[in-house]
Amino acid sequence: MQLVENQRNTTIKCLRTDRGGEYLSNMFKGFCEQKGIERQLTIPNTPQQNGVVERKNRTLLDMVRSMMAQANLDMSYWGDALLTAAYVLNRMPSKSVSSTPYELWTQRKPNLSNLRPWGCVAYVHNTKSEFGKLGPKGKKCVFLRYCEHSKGYVFADLEEGSKRAEFDSRDAIFLENEFLRKENVTTGVSFYEMSE
Repeated sequence: MQLVENQRNTTIKCLRTDRGGEYLSNMFKGFCEQKGIERQLTIPNTPQQNGVVERKNRTLLDMVRSMMAQANLDMSYWGDALLTAAYVLNRMPSKSVSSTPYELWTQRKPNLSNLRPWGCVAYVHNTKSEFGKLGPKGKKCVFLRYCEHSKGYVFADLEEGSKRAEFDSRDAIFLENEFLRKENVTTGVSFYEMSE
């Protein structure tokens, strides 16, 4: 809410939601009353009352399903796929508005040169080689999502073992047609064998 007020110099006046528990809590109700936000709740079992949101959710779900199938990553990465799908969708033209959602929000055209296939393999510049100057200059990783507040990418280093090691970087070479094979990701086996 504060973001909308600061960035757009306007306030949220009305909020339409379904009857999910997160929207029916006393704390959320009190928050809306304190901020003077009118709440509109849809009638139970009538998703058509919030049709735009329902269609957008369906589009995002379809995108995530496709991205997960192509990348062969474990289902635990679905949140990263969703964030990436929303990032891409906000930069795509829409029938309902004259430009992209990103352009409406920021008042500038989106730069699409940084778009990459989600879940593809990338070599990220490695500045901390355990072998010193003679060590490899790149670390094989997987592209997970775009950085939220900077111009970069978030990668997963799946070689670190069972823990999920993530880090940000701008310096990477993407192998846009190479994805991991599912059995290598879920079993924790080294992922040097890739699907093509």
